[in-house]
Amino acid sequence: TIQELELKGFLTIPSIENWDNCSSKYLTDILCRKAGLRTPKTIPITYSDDTERVMKEFGNKFPIILKSSTGTQTGVGVVKVDSLSSLHSMVQMMFLYDKLTPIIIQQFIKTDYDVRAVVLNGRIIGSMKRKVIEGADVRSNVSLGADSEAIELTDLEIDNCIKAANAVEGMICGVDFIPSKNREKEQPFMLEVNSNPGFG
Repeated sequence: TIQELELKGFLTIPSIENWDNCSSKYLTDILCRKAGLRTPKTIPITYSDDTERVMKEFGNKFPIILKSSTGTQTGVGVVKVDSLSSLHSMVQMMFLYDKLTPIIIQQFIKTDYDVRAVVLNGRIIGSMKRKVIEGADVRSNVSLGADSEAIELTDLEIDNCIKAANAVEGMICGVDFIPSKNREKEQPFMLEVNSNPGFG
């Protein structure tokens, strides 16, 4: 097992700790906030009729983002929701198939693009701007057809990405964030940290 290899002194990438930290988006959010980073407001839903309570904490403001807290692949499991009735129906359906499904609701931040930065041993080795897919979609996954291009990060963004990687104990990881309007002076919104940056 991987744990056995680590106990024997082998380097595993990602490490078990890094994998565990990144496998839960809710835990990643907690770790990033603990490190002084800015994240979208994030609240877990614990059972199928929990939606009204959660939305009260959001001030009943829509739209919001509904996500599976466990790792999504190519953006599957990320949905923009515009009403309480839609949210309630989606959550009920998810729990119908798996009552232990970890679900989170996140603040919707309107943006034309997000950024993925790849961090290796405490330094940025690459970054790309990923444009939100045209239409009603809110996802920016290149594998779903989103356009991407290189982007130069500000000093503040570099600092925050490295802090996010350190927060999840990541030697190499992909940090996704939404830039602030004033990229030089305002912290970005950290979305998630991926223990597998997706080099394939």
